[in-house]
Amino acid sequence: MTFARIGALALFALAGGCSAQPDTPAAAPQLTFHEVMKDQIDVHADEVWELTNPKLDDRAIIDPRLMSDQEWAELASRADAVQKAATEIAHMDPIVVAKPGVKISDEDIPYGHSAAHVQEAIDKRPQVLRDMAGVLAAHMGDLSKAARAHDPAKASPLIDQLDGVCEDCHLEFWYPDQKALVEKYRDHI
Repeated sequence: MTFARIGALALFALAGGCSAQPDTPAAAPQLTFHEVMKDQIDVHADEVWELTNPKLDDRAIIDPRLMSDQEWAELASRADAVQKAATEIAHMDPIVVAKPGVKISDEDIPYGHSAAHVQEAIDKRPQVLRDMAGVLAAHMGDLSKAARAHDPAKASPLIDQLDGVCEDCHLEFWYPDQKALVEKYRDHI
């Protein structure tokens, strides 16, 4: 009987050792550049403008009388969200523009480019893209700091300049065919 118990215990231990171990959760797949742009940066940058545009005076400066403490906090939070997403892009390795078969914004319009075309442009100069994402992250960090300080004199120009920070990168990688035209226009305004 003792041998039977010992044998049963040994068999039980052996069976337990062979049982499936709990799976370690797989790391979430890296988001693509396009996913981060459309689902995070674009969304939260638009939220910055939607919040602040109605609060501008005739000099395009945020009128502090129109901003509540809650709205300043929301502005800081939205800036933080763009900063986080831009930092994510700055650290992507590799930078994958889109999943196979996914169309990107403006792909089917004149002067728009496919994901493959944008990927080719980024692959030639990935560090330039990372550096530009770093510039956006720093810009949004400055905006967040100004919002937390309720400082319209610092926040307003940063909000105004945000479109240009975005546009500079877009012209390099997203629609480079328009770069010369935009630069010509910028030189005349």
